[in-house]
Amino acid sequence: SARDGAGWIWATAVLVVTLTIMISLEYARFSRPGVNRWLFDHFHAFTKEKERASASSTTLYLLACLLTVLVFNKGVAIAAMLCLVFGDPVAEMAGARWGRTPLLGKSLEGTLAGLAACVLVTVPLVTVSMGLTLVVALCGAAAATLFELLPLPVDDNFSIPLGAGAAMTVVQAAGAGGAGGHFVLSPLLEGLLRAGTG
Repeated sequence: SARDGAGWIWATAVLVVTLTIMISLEYARFSRPGVNRWLFDHFHAFTKEKERASASSTTLYLLACLLTVLVFNKGVAIAAMLCLVFGDPVAEMAGARWGRTPLLGKSLEGTLAGLAACVLVTVPLVTVSMGLTLVVALCGAAAATLFELLPLPVDDNFSIPLGAGAAMTVVQAAGAGGAGGHFVLSPLLEGLLRAGTG
């Protein structure tokens, strides 16, 4: 609907503005060591020591969310971002508290808890308006869990939503999501592709 379209545009605009602020902050802290030290001295709750000499996970988080919104259709994008918002922290917290069985540098318990969280937040999106089927939602939850678990060279704040979104889009295109056997992408990307082939 028009209201949904307007809301999506506003959400995208907010992500763009917030990401621009974060990138400006990243530039400031890397170009001026004093700024970097001040941020890490005064914002312990929002910084990690490993980020002192690299891009912050928050910046990667926002960039991944923006790309997810720009590339994937509404249902897939929302499901993918919810997996990041809930699945990743649940896996980390459960692993730290109850993790006993090592699994690729993490724990089986944490991974299962993250998977459960992803399933719980994606399954309610299985509606006609979202264009998701149960198979698509479960594949997205499984993909998000896999990208959180694997020791990839990229931060999982970046890989989880994009990996989950790509997996759901492929499953939809395979006919499991009512997509009629073709890729359903964001309205922006669909429009660009039509313009390029028109």
